[in-house]
Amino acid sequence: MVEGYFKRPILWDLIISTLIIGGLVFFQMKGLYHLPEVTKVISVSDDIGTIGLTVSGFVITIITILLTLKSGQILSEEELKNDSPPFKIFLASSLYTRSIDILKYGVILLVLVSMTSYVLKMSLPDCLIQYMHYFNILGLVAILATFLRSFYVLGKILKMQGD
Repeated sequence: MVEGYFKRPILWDLIISTLIIGGLVFFQMKGLYHLPEVTKVISVSDDIGTIGLTVSGFVITIITILLTLKSGQILSEEELKNDSPPFKIFLASSLYTRSIDILKYGVILLVLVSMTSYVLKMSLPDCLIQYMHYFNILGLVAILATFLRSFYVLGKILKMQGD
């Protein structure tokens, strides 16, 4: 199941967000859930934008470290052997490229969420700003999922480096 998630992580994040938002809309229609006040929605939107950009900085740092390690590997001119450390094998494998892609698309998603949050806050009329609450939920799921995904990839790489 984890492998399926990592093949299309952004799609799965959107599906999870849609299910959560759909559930909230359902409960709202039944009168069991009420949208928060506009001031709270705007405040959370600010937080979502800021946290999204902060987490994207964290992920960019991971990418930078991996690229630096890869360039060091390329410059060392050592050939891989059967007894090469797993981390060196990882740097030469397609898993390295896949890991960078997962992290890169996570950064793109986080920047899009943050910028969309700011644009919506500036452009939505006052009568619709309350519905931005649903976008805030999507943003929160995207940020949390991207952070956990990046942390998972980093943990696997660190484990491999320790072997």
